[in-house]
Amino acid sequence: MNNIFIILVSLILLFLITILKSFLLKKRKDKLNDALNANYFLETINRLIEENKYNLLEERIRLKVIDAYGNEDLKKWIGNPPLDEKLIEKSINNGSKRLKEGIPYFWEKVILKKFSGTDIFFEKWKAYRKINPIINDEIIGVSRILENEDWFIFIASQIEKTCLNLIENNTSRINNQNYKKGIIFENHCMEILKENGWKVKETPITGDQGVDLIASIDNLRICIQCKNHKKAVGNNAVQEISAGKLYWKGTHAVLVSKSGFTKSAQKLARANKVKLINDFELKDLENLLI
Repeated sequence: MNNIFIILVSLILLFLITILKSFLLKKRKDKLNDALNANYFLETINRLIEENKYNLLEERIRLKVIDAYGNEDLKKWIGNPPLDEKLIEKSINNGSKRLKEGIPYFWEKVILKKFSGTDIFFEKWKAYRKINPIINDEIIGVSRILENEDWFIFIASQIEKTCLNLIENNTSRINNQNYKKGIIFENHCMEILKENGWKVKETPITGDQGVDLIASIDNLRICIQCKNHKKAVGNNAVQEISAGKLYWKGTHAVLVSKSGFTKSAQKLARANKVKLINDFELKDLENLLI
């Protein structure tokens, strides 16, 4: 009888050990799978941001609004997408305006496309949260648990870090002697425009598509290239500003030169409706265009 009892207990223990081993093995597999999914989530997003960083910076500049006191308003750039999974799917299907520009647009058209839909995206995001459950929330100044609806804050933060790094790098490049002459003339043109009522934005040094400044007043959006050359400016600059006007969705294209323009450039400018002026004429730009 004792032998039977011992055998029975041994079998029960063996069964429990087998179940425990199976449970621990599954737990290890789940943890490894979560780690792989979390790594894929982070690497994929960072790679897409890196591949599109210049376009993202250009969109940030385009959507940024600066008031009369120099304060930046990034509401249009950051956006306000729905954060709940079900509402997101509904918004995408209905073509919601909340996903039509800025970071939300990039998320839907580039990031979400790479993940082949919301289901896989949120599956990877939840895995990332398991592996990285704590976030240092700079807004409220404390560390807190990462919530499911923080997915957009996370992505927006990654994009903003990249854009700000580019801006910082471009600023350091401005201090390089190779850029000083052109930048001084560009700033000179910008100051003239501002003094005469124009709102002026600078394009990024990298990926400007031939446009240095974008000046706006009333319904006019002027794409401007500034050339401080010793010789007369030729066809290339006219071609660049023509293409740049289309890229930046301008109403007019203006080429400013301190040294005049070649006859060929003047002919091409007339054909492409590019206004050729010197820096002294900038104060009368609105009248010249109208």
